[in-house]
Amino acid sequence: MFLAKWIDFGAYVEMFKEEMEVLSFDLNRAVEMLGHMGRGMLVIFVIIGVIILSTVVINKVFSEKK
Repeated sequence: MFLAKWIDFGAYVEMFKEEMEVLSFDLNRAVEMLGHMGRGMLVIFVIIGVIILSTVVINKVFSEKK
């Protein structure tokens, strides 16, 4: 209650409304972005695969044979 006298909540409400207009959700744009996200995930999986394959090759080349 004490802070309510000193804080202008109306200004915060207006600022929040302006931000919500900028942060609106567009379903068509989200569907367009799925292609970009899919390519990004594919690149991540390819890089992980390269790391795994290089680890296997390095282990086979430098492992001591018993």
